This record gives sequence, C-alpha cells and structure tokens, in this order.
Amino acid sequence: MNAEQRILNAALKVFASEGYTGATTRRIAKEANVAEVTLFRKFQSKENLLIEVLIKNRASFSALDPLFIIKKDADMMTSLHALVQSIAHSMKEKELNGKYRLFMFMLLEEGKRRSEVAEILFSVYQMNVAHLSEYFEFQRKDGKMRNVDPRSAALTHISHFAHIYLLNGILGEKFLCDMEAEFEGFIDIFANGILIEKDAKPGE
Repeated sequence: MNAEQRILNAALKVFASEGYTGATTRRIAKEANVAEVTLFRKFQSKENLLIEVLIKNRASFSALDPLFIIKKDADMMTSLHALVQSIAHSMKEKELNGKYRLFMFMLLEEGKRRSEVAEILFSVYQMNVAHLSEYFEFQRKDGKMRNVDPRSAALTHISHFAHIYLLNGILGEKFLCDMEAEFEGFIDIFANGILIEKDAKPGE
C-alpha cells in the first residue's frame, strides 16, 4: 500500500474517532506511519484531506445501494427476508464493514458542523429511501400492503438497520448474538405488527 492510501486510511480512522476539529495532521501522519511533511506534500491541508476521504469512500455507500432495489413482482415476504439476509451478509464482511462504519461515524459527527458533509449523508439515505419508497408504493397500489405512507415504511425499515449497525459497532458483537435472527424478528414485526387480532388466540 502506497503512502497516499495509508494516509487516506489513517485519516478515515482518525476523523471517525476524533471528528474533524479534534483530528490533527500529526496524529494522522503517525497513524499512517509517514512524516507529517509527506501528508502536506500530498494533500496541502487537513480540509483537502477530509474532502479526499469523502470522495474516495463515498463509493462504499454505492456498493450497498443495489440491495435496496427489490423486484416488485416477487412475493413481498420472500423479498423482505432476502433483503435482510443480504444486509446481514454485508455487515459481516469485515473489511467493508469496518470502513463503512468508520465513514458513517465520521459523517454523523461532521454532518453537525459542515454542510457539505451533511449533504453527502442526506444524498445517500435519500437514495436508499427512494428505492424502498417506490417498492412499498407499488405494493400498496397492488393491494399487498395496508394504506400507509410508503416513505414512512421505508424510513422505518432503513432506520432499524442503520441504528443496529452503529450500535453493534460501539457495543461489539456481543450486542447481537445472532444478527440474522434479529433481522428476521424485525421483518416479522414490520410485516405483521405486535397486536393480536381480535379473533386470534395469544401466541398465534
């Protein structure tokens, strides 16, 4: 791995843990095992380095985007179960998982301070929400889903996975003993609710 890539990887890690303000070029250079002057020679400033990190790692979001494009004419429950299995599989891929999570932490931290960072976070979530909203809108019109707001359904779906993903990064794998079982449980609640129908017996 060349010096530039080591600096970018180190910057991602330090920005994610310290935020833009708390991160120093000295700390990033040390993490990358390069001289600080090398960092400035390649990126000129900490702000330029942040922008380059955002550009280089934005693709990690795009890699997950196809997961949220679901075939509209397939069985709905089968499709939702397939979606959670795909998400669980992606979360278990350690290299992608680690980079993606660090990038998410950085975006959440810096999005509060920098509008350009918030815009990237917005565009990524908006894209995923749009795909799922379109899917749920089709299912509603096709009579397979109650008359609920498709965007609210999409936000509920994505928010659950994003929240679990970030919590798992903070609390460790012990937080979720079985990720797939957790997600399958969510799909059951999402699709069927928690209230017992009047004619049903408890436990059914």
